[in-house]
Amino acid sequence: MAKTVLLIEDEVNIIEALSFILSRNGWDVVTHSNGHDANEVITRREPDLVVLDVMLPGKSGFDILRDLRRDPRHQNRPA
Repeated sequence: MAKTVLLIEDEVNIIEALSFILSRNGWDVVTHSNGHDANEVITRREPDLVVLDVMLPGKSGFDILRDLRRDPRHQNRPA
């Protein structure tokens, strides 16, 4: 069974390129395009890996990562 990566990115071209590369290497790719509710999506999806853009609408990737590291459910999740 493929591992799941949650790609949080708002640029369509980058989403397409990274999705292609990751899926070609055996990952099941799920995408999300804003930072506002990214933490809720991470909690709901429980991906094996999170790839974050730094500049996202609603909330920066740095802020999302900070919140993940503070949450005991996600502090060890690769991001």
